[in-house]
Amino acid sequence: MRLPEYASKRIFTEKGLRVPRGRVASTPEEAKRIAGELGVPVAVKAQVLVGGRGLAGGIRFAEDAEQAKEVAGEVLSEVIRGHDVDRVLVEEKIQIDREYYASVTLDYDNRCPVVIVSSEGGVDIEATAREHPDAIVRELVDRHLGLTDYQARRIAKKVGLEGREMMQFAGVISSLHLLIHEYDASLVEINPLVLSGERGFIAADVKIILDDSAYFRHQELYAGLEADRRMPESGGGLRKVLAERAEIPTYIELGGCIGIIADGAGTGMLTFDLVKDHGGEIETYCELGGKATPALIEEAMRIVLSHEKVRVLLINLIGGLNRMDEMAEGIVAYVSENRPVEAEVVVRMSGTMEQEGREILRTQGITAYDNIYEAIERAVELSGGV
Repeated sequence: MRLPEYASKRIFTEKGLRVPRGRVASTPEEAKRIAGELGVPVAVKAQVLVGGRGLAGGIRFAEDAEQAKEVAGEVLSEVIRGHDVDRVLVEEKIQIDREYYASVTLDYDNRCPVVIVSSEGGVDIEATAREHPDAIVRELVDRHLGLTDYQARRIAKKVGLEGREMMQFAGVISSLHLLIHEYDASLVEINPLVLSGERGFIAADVKIILDDSAYFRHQELYAGLEADRRMPESGGGLRKVLAERAEIPTYIELGGCIGIIADGAGTGMLTFDLVKDHGGEIETYCELGGKATPALIEEAMRIVLSHEKVRVLLINLIGGLNRMDEMAEGIVAYVSENRPVEAEVVVRMSGTMEQEGREILRTQGITAYDNIYEAIERAVELSGGV
């Protein structure tokens, strides 16, 4: 899972790495206040988990607080590569003397970390590797010795640095190496790493990608991200971790706008196929393995509806082993706690205690269908798929 830029920079700051001063804003007024407190020209950066934000208009500059408010309003109204912008990072605009690239990632073939740096930062590193391969320095790190001070200095020299700047650069990549181990990351990257006058090196834009398999060692970090319930598309790693933690057998993200929750594999696949047959585009497929409980239904809704692209949630329940009144209690528990629900909820339930279940849902203004075709047609209609 890729962390948002602001979360990555918070970690960098905690580890003593320099980043531009700034804070996150979700409204133009907040952006104005932050810019005023910084008292310098600022960059306003869309917090979406995609590359190429600058080219897409997601990074703007402002000379003062009033202009920051105006620019933030424009950025917050944008959709960047399919992602709505709901937050911006407002941070000081830094002086750029030179730009570098620095990262530590994992080399799975050699089963060890690898340091990748370049004297050409601020651009697509893959493009640099294709067009100017000589500008890329790549060194494996011994998994037993780790990144030694000598190796870090040697790498810094290879990008043309000497003296104090060489020592500072070596310190940065040593810190990245420590971060990738401490946070069980698959990538820690700075692009660009800016050399800025007497301030030395500043991590202008950063990226941390976590290995979700190590969730159990970083629960506080994940819990902080989970607090943002409507997570962007690339928050899928966290949603999958949450589904595994809840013992949900199947959770898949596909790229549409309809979420499906089904209480069994057969029910789920039938629902999936019928939605596609009716022209619907499915984003999430969540199947509960035939062991649904009110608490599991509620948690499944929480996970699926945390995805910002899910506009309609279709819940298909067949009461064989499961009682429909209990399933309805789980749905109502989520709806009551999370009003207003940001997506349309369509429920089809059939089987044991179905009338009681429908009555429970009716008290919350939710219509429960008996006919699966009617439910699917309604869900696709609400999604705009027809």
